Amino acid sequence: MKHSEAVVFVSAGMSSPKKRDHALARRQLYLNYGALSLATTLSLAGYDTSVVHGEHETPESVIAALLQSGRLPSVYPLMLSLPSFHALPWARTFCTLIRRALPDCRIVVGGRWVVGPDPEWLRGKLPEAEVFVPGLAEPYIEALLTGLPEMGRPRVPRPDRPLQHPLVDGYLRYQPSVEASRGCGMGCGFCEERDIPVDKLGPAERIWTTMKAVQSQYAGGEIRPYLQASMFVPTARWAEALAECVQRDTLQIAWRTESRVDALTEDTIAALAAAGMKVLDLGLETASPQQIVAMNKSRFPDRYLDRASRLLNACAREGVQAKVNVLIYGGETARTLGETQQWLDEHAGCIAGVSVGPVVAYGPPKTADPFLHELVELGARTIDAGSAQETGISRIHPSREIDATDAEHLSLLLSRRYMDAGQYFRLKQFSYYPRDYGRNDFDHDVARSDPARLPFRTTGDAPTMNPRTTR
Repeated sequence: MKHSEAVVFVSAGMSSPKKRDHALARRQLYLNYGALSLATTLSLAGYDTSVVHGEHETPESVIAALLQSGRLPSVYPLMLSLPSFHALPWARTFCTLIRRALPDCRIVVGGRWVVGPDPEWLRGKLPEAEVFVPGLAEPYIEALLTGLPEMGRPRVPRPDRPLQHPLVDGYLRYQPSVEASRGCGMGCGFCEERDIPVDKLGPAERIWTTMKAVQSQYAGGEIRPYLQASMFVPTARWAEALAECVQRDTLQIAWRTESRVDALTEDTIAALAAAGMKVLDLGLETASPQQIVAMNKSRFPDRYLDRASRLLNACAREGVQAKVNVLIYGGETARTLGETQQWLDEHAGCIAGVSVGPVVAYGPPKTADPFLHELVELGARTIDAGSAQETGISRIHPSREIDATDAEHLSLLLSRRYMDAGQYFRLKQFSYYPRDYGRNDFDHDVARSDPARLPFRTTGDAPTMNPRTTR
């Protein structure tokens, strides 16, 4: 059988969405910008590279398409990227089928959040794979093509070049990504990057140059890039420098990013808005003083909430859509959720949408058990004690007062309280839905979905939470 000289990166898909399975959730596209970064590195070194997303396709169909295209079999290893533990069942089937179809294919598995916690545990889940890369692979990705370099988990700064989005199969469907920085280091109990220091942002001029380069990849079509940074903390001076770059150019690019509610000042928000920021995902997580401390968000809840209030009001003044994330955490009660709801009610006019979900512990026992112990000390209970070993996904009952079923019900109620169908569509269309996905497509999918699973109002008034308070 003839072998190509193509380096193929496959971003593992999922058999069903990680939260709630409905037609709208299956429309969402998540660009694996980590795999694309590696593919870009190899492409710049002269290799024929491509990135394929499994999305919600079957492993069989992805493999069939790769064989038909002639990219497989290849003289180079097949690079499999695991973006989350939810992709592990898909990856397991994929590896089994690849080994059956191409017995000599060398499979290299990456995905720092999934491989890094315990490579040996993952080796047991994917026995067909030969190499497991535990961290960021830019320093030795080329060496992996022909051998087994010595790999550690060094800090790898953000590469100083634009991602080459045309390397992605069907890239015009995806909104692009621009990586601004790596790391966070703020210590939140639930965060994968709580102990990884944040990188210093590069010059604003470089970010703007990168955005323009990415725009040119889309043949003049409108883009709405996501400025990727686990902890986006520009100073007001940096934001003003970015705004000056934009104002000197005739090109306007609307973009989205994420940050903490206590990380940006009002002056910074004003400058970022002038630089094109239209949507800001904010990790509020809770407005309960008790839960703020429990999550290690802050030792000073009043100060934390005051800064959050100022930030949301600044977003509203500057025309920035603020989407607020809320986490139902260990020890949650009707009282603590009520405090969060009251605070959100007071700021409802500044909020474009709310995303709510119960906390989940990710990882094998080696890394999940310490976090689960913290949650248990707060009053939570693990639903299945063996799930960390079996799947790497441990779901919990948040407290004796609120079990897992309550938490899901309350998550939907709280989301619907602040978000209708129009708001939900605008937020998802900006970054996550296919670029050609319009409101008519959305309405059609809403009609095909179970309303009980949707996190927004379709009709009627905003719901009120009424959790059961006895067990």
